[in-house]
Amino acid sequence: MHGLLSSSDLWVLKGVSDPLAYDLVENGYDVWLANTRGNPYGGYHPKLSLNSREYWRFSWHEIAVVDLPNIIDYVLEATQQGTLHYVGHSQGTTVMLVLLSTYPEYSEKLRSVHLLAPVSFMENSRSTMIRALSLPFGSYSFITPLFGDTSLLENVFIRNILGFESCRRTEGALFICPYLFFVGFGGRSDYTLENVYPDFYSTHPARCSMNQAIHFVQLYKSGHFRQFDFGTKGNEQRYNQTTPPDYQLANINPRFPLHLYHSKDDTFSAKEDVEHLVTLLGNKSVRHFIDLNNFAHMDFVLGYNVKDVVNGDVLSEMKRVDGLLAG
Repeated sequence: MHGLLSSSDLWVLKGVSDPLAYDLVENGYDVWLANTRGNPYGGYHPKLSLNSREYWRFSWHEIAVVDLPNIIDYVLEATQQGTLHYVGHSQGTTVMLVLLSTYPEYSEKLRSVHLLAPVSFMENSRSTMIRALSLPFGSYSFITPLFGDTSLLENVFIRNILGFESCRRTEGALFICPYLFFVGFGGRSDYTLENVYPDFYSTHPARCSMNQAIHFVQLYKSGHFRQFDFGTKGNEQRYNQTTPPDYQLANINPRFPLHLYHSKDDTFSAKEDVEHLVTLLGNKSVRHFIDLNNFAHMDFVLGYNVKDVVNGDVLSEMKRVDGLLAG
């Protein structure tokens, strides 16, 4: 499962030396690439138009508690399997943590779970985008639904102003393109090579709901890992309390520990916040700290060294769990 402003394309971009998806296929795994509602592959709705504000009235909470369990059930039904392995990146980790907190019975349908650049608590995030958006969107106001119920970065005019369209047309050749990559997608990288840019900018940023970004910004401002903040009145109507309820991480009870992969120079998923999450999960998690300078948010999937620092551990754990279950 991909992250914010992304799609299943992330796992198969040209220019990446050893994409995890291909490593899994080569090791005999049946690989399913998920997409979130609203992105270019998940845009269809039987009743609502993409131009409708109602269409975009969702956050990653709905993706976690409605879409993700349906995706898991669909894959298991199609493959006639009882369980599956899960790999998520960025928002793809967030939705799994929310799912297991809300519907802990889904642990029974999971083998190993791998969370690359996990995002839950965001108080220490150094993301330029998150910090900038926290000024207008950190606390609920009348502008939250005004902008929230829209598609993020779908407007071509805005994409032109920000430079994304120029990077798409030039296949990432302009001097601004590495800067956009670093600022928009989680930090300066020494490991994602520029030959990834043509395919990256032809597919990214992928459309999503502005509410998804706002929800992350609210986590940064509040210091909590909790549901969407609809303001005092809206919270009382939805949650019967003035503030959004925290996700109950204590409900997570996996058959095998969750594996969390993180680094120190990921500006979106800060080292301190991941360590806090690991402390709360206790022996229900295993931490994989990648101690490399400028190994940033997107490097967990796109870095030229992922085979050595990520894929190897993911495959090793999958095979270990498979062996235990087979025995």
